[in-house]
Amino acid sequence: MTREEINHVARFLKKLSILAALLFVFDRGIGLFLQYLYEKDPPPDIKAFNHVMNTPLEDVYIFGSSKAAHGYVSNVFADTLGLTCFNAGREQTNILYADVVMSEMLRKHSPKLVILDITAKETVAHNMEASKLILANLMIPHISTDTSFLRIGKELFPKEVFAARVSMLQRYNSQVLPLLLGTKKNRFEENGYLPIHGTKIEGEIPAFQDKGESYDTTAKDYFEHFVTMLQEKNVKLVIIQSPYYVQKFTTSPSLAALMPIIKKYNVEYLDYSFDPEFFRKDYFYDNVHLNDKGAHAFSARLASDLKKDFEKNDPAVLNKSQTARQ
Repeated sequence: MTREEINHVARFLKKLSILAALLFVFDRGIGLFLQYLYEKDPPPDIKAFNHVMNTPLEDVYIFGSSKAAHGYVSNVFADTLGLTCFNAGREQTNILYADVVMSEMLRKHSPKLVILDITAKETVAHNMEASKLILANLMIPHISTDTSFLRIGKELFPKEVFAARVSMLQRYNSQVLPLLLGTKKNRFEENGYLPIHGTKIEGEIPAFQDKGESYDTTAKDYFEHFVTMLQEKNVKLVIIQSPYYVQKFTTSPSLAALMPIIKKYNVEYLDYSFDPEFFRKDYFYDNVHLNDKGAHAFSARLASDLKKDFEKNDPAVLNKSQTARQ
């Protein structure tokens, strides 16, 4: 290699080093700023997640996907059952998310009652992947300080954990807009409930669509673990199918996979999927999700049904024993 070539390589390496240093400074600078915003005033979704994982206190927890987050009014259950209640449902998730979060919550707190909303697409493969992504977005900001989150991350989303260790900015990548612009979702103050208003339904009632979906066989394992760990802790579990506004169906690959587990462990299961009381267009935001009006009607009915059942068959569930969140 000639001296000129050596000098050329040296200049290139020098420029590369300067660029790397600038990127490092930029990454740390922006990352520290986002960390400051995150710790000073976390978005409501983050507050809700952190509460369930780190400071759970309520007697009743509601788990499930967006149908749970939008369809179960925490305060209605609290008023009817006389128990504190928090909605831990999460959009774009399935049983994987519920199992992981509940596993960690039980290390700190055992509620009296858990309500799990399951959907007819509970075991669809892309819902499993979406659950991992949601967990990554929520946990990665804490991986340097929370060993439990780091352990979960290494198991479920190791690539994201590696990227977050290399880049501080990567830890807050999914939170940039909420942190800078804020959010109108008042989830934490609603005890986890996330209302949606009005309806966008038009035209004829559609058929349920599950053709072409691929299913994750591990989902039923997470479901069975969710059931058994609650039974081991003597926590009352009720599994619900909440209302739909689609053409009536009787089963799906997901339900066919989960129902034998429900029967095996004798878990209470209530199916409101096509209850005529709720099969109303004005109760739905879209064909799957109840709007605020429908959620209040459904929550009032379910809470009343549960209270009557507990008073008759399991009155100990209604004995308040936990401290309300201040």
